[in-house]
Amino acid sequence: MRVSPLGLLVAIVIMVPIIIEMRTVFVHVGLDVSLAETALLGLAMIGAIVLWAVAPDLRGKGRSNGG
Repeated sequence: MRVSPLGLLVAIVIMVPIIIEMRTVFVHVGLDVSLAETALLGLAMIGAIVLWAVAPDLRGKGRSNGG
């Protein structure tokens, strides 16, 4: 896991107001987004963060940090 469970929870909590404000931005741009569409977009964004967090970190495998 790339981040701690508490860090993942904090990231999800921070995403909630961002998702709500994105709906406001869409309305100002002229796009009418329903509550269900906003919820779907939010679930997709949170799902992407969760998938990233639980994916194994493959960076640096097989490399040494010291020269």
